Amino acid sequence: MTFYHGSPVGGLNELKPHLSEHEKQYIYFTQNPVVALLYAVHPVPKPFSYYPYGFDKDGTTIHYSEYYQNAFSDIYKGKQGYLYECDDIPNVGNPTQINGVFVCENAVKVDRVTMISDLYDCLMEYQQQGLFRIRPLDTISDKEIQSVHNDLKQTIQKHNLKQFPDNSMSRFIREHFPEVWEVE
Repeated sequence: MTFYHGSPVGGLNELKPHLSEHEKQYIYFTQNPVVALLYAVHPVPKPFSYYPYGFDKDGTTIHYSEYYQNAFSDIYKGKQGYLYECDDIPNVGNPTQINGVFVCENAVKVDRVTMISDLYDCLMEYQQQGLFRIRPLDTISDKEIQSVHNDLKQTIQKHNLKQFPDNSMSRFIREHFPEVWEVE
């Protein structure tokens, strides 16, 4: 069985666990290359994360929600990434309860790797195949946007980001969600 891992870092022969947004040493995998490629860019460095994707009602089509104008192209256009493939990983599980995502706590040998020169173009090809879709900002309900804003407010509070305005997550929120940063 093949597991995929997306990363902005090339040249790896072995994947090693790193501190995750779940505060454990994990390597994240999926059996879906589209999901892996969404992780081949880090909009904000760990331990923070920003991956607003989910699955349509069919459970197979992945969607990316643009919670700010042109978010998808802003994050992926012109970005290079790597799709790592690993076969038969022992002791893989899903303690995070994220749909289709598996973790491993041990180093894993890479079996194959593909360099993607432009992740945006690659993911748009998956969209043309019906395996991926972008949910533009103007199609997202006010209730969903408010929920995202509430999550960002909690992140600001939890990590005291107002005291660290030059932190990468602080800059990301200020730049893309100024309405959240200003009221917080």
